[in-house]
Amino acid sequence: MTVLPLDKYRLFHSRDVDDTRERVGRIFCPHSMNTVGRNPRLNTRVNCRRLENVAIAVVAYGTDVRVAPGELGSFFVVLAPVIGRGMVQCGREQTSTAPDTAGVVGADDPLRMRLSGDCAQFVIRIERRALEARLAELIGGSVPEPVRFRLGMDITRGYGRSWYRELAYGVSELDQPDTMLTHPAAVAQFERNLITGLLLAQPHNYTAMIEGRDRPLPSRSLREALDLIHSRPEAPHTPASLAHEAGVSVRALQKAFREQLGSSPSEYLRGVRLQRVHDELSAAQVEVTTVGEVASKYGLMHHGRFAAAYRDRFGESPNATLHRRPGRPTRV
Repeated sequence: MTVLPLDKYRLFHSRDVDDTRERVGRIFCPHSMNTVGRNPRLNTRVNCRRLENVAIAVVAYGTDVRVAPGELGSFFVVLAPVIGRGMVQCGREQTSTAPDTAGVVGADDPLRMRLSGDCAQFVIRIERRALEARLAELIGGSVPEPVRFRLGMDITRGYGRSWYRELAYGVSELDQPDTMLTHPAAVAQFERNLITGLLLAQPHNYTAMIEGRDRPLPSRSLREALDLIHSRPEAPHTPASLAHEAGVSVRALQKAFREQLGSSPSEYLRGVRLQRVHDELSAAQVEVTTVGEVASKYGLMHHGRFAAAYRDRFGESPNATLHRRPGRPTRV
C-alpha cells in the first residue's frame, strides 16, 4: 500500500461508506458521498493535521466516488491531487484536477466532485474569517462581498507553483519527528504564507484591488476617517462626526468610502467593530467575560442583529468563539 503524505498523522482507515462519510464530515462539513461503478471496493485512508486556521488533509477513497458537500459556508478549500484525477464543479464553473492543477473552492458556491479510484489528494481547509481578515489587510479596507476565486489553479508555473511549493515544504516539515511547525509562532507564519500566497496566486474578485489597479490611493479626508475608526472603534462615531473630524461634507465622505473601499462609513465601522469583538472573545477568559459586555463596549447593542452579523462573518456564534479553546479551528 502506497504511503501517503502526512503518514505521521493517520486519522482513519475505513471500507464502509457510512463510516467514511461521517468521519470525513467531522473534518470538513456534512456531505453526500457515494461510490461509482460495479463492485466498488471502498478503501478510504485519511491523514490530517489541524493547525490554527488551516487544516491539511490527504484523502484517498480507493475507488471512484462522487462527493457533494454543497456550500462550505465558514471555510475555503483547495483540492490538489498528489496522484490520480478529479472533476470539480463549483457553482457554474467546472475544472479537471490532477497533479498539475488544483481546484480552489469558495465558501458560498455549491461544490460537487468526482474522483478517480487512484486519486489521493491534498484537501486544504482555510477558515473564512482568517482569509478575509488577511485580504482586508492587503486591500486596506473591508471585504463587503464574498471572495470568489477562479476555480482552476495551475500549480506548475508562476505564483501557483510558488504557493504549492510552500504547501509541500510545510507538509514535508510536518512529516519530520522534530520540526519548528510544532511551535505556535512558526505555525502562524506558515499559515499566513499559505493564505497570503493563495490570495496573490489565484485570481479572484479582489485581485485588482490587491494589485492597486482598481482604486486610487485614499484621500487625506478618508485616511483621517479611517484613522479615527481604527484607533477608537468603541467611540460613538457617526458619518456626520467622522465627516466633521475629516473636514468634509457627509456626502463627500460617503462617496470616498463607496468609491475607494466599496463600503459606507457605517458598514466599514461595523466590520471593524465585529473584528475587534472577535479578537477580544478569542483571547478572553470565559470565567470573567461575557459576550454582552464585549459587544456593548463596541456599541453593538442589538444582540440579535449583532449575533447574526457575527455568524455570517466568522462562521460561528460569539458564544462559540468565547468558549473555543485556543488553537482549535471552527467547524472541524
